Amino acid sequence: MGERPSDKILDLRGWSCPWCILKVKSWLVRMRPGEILEVRCTDPNVKTNFPLILERTGDRIIRWEHKDDYIGVLIRRGAGGKGNG
Repeated sequence: MGERPSDKILDLRGWSCPWCILKVKSWLVRMRPGEILEVRCTDPNVKTNFPLILERTGDRIIRWEHKDDYIGVLIRRGAGGKGNG
């Protein structure tokens, strides 16, 4: 999906926000800085909600990808510290 393979893949197809956000945050806090999480989801609200949440955590969206049956998001884990809240 991206420049390099993701370190982890989280399949949230069928889940809706806010559950998607809670699940992504719980995975990101367990990852090391620089690691990449690939998220696959079907809720179109993630396009609005993910950037708002991630700007507070230091994690950042690398890429969006629209597939036939899901929205793919690559997220790079930030330096840490701020990602726990």
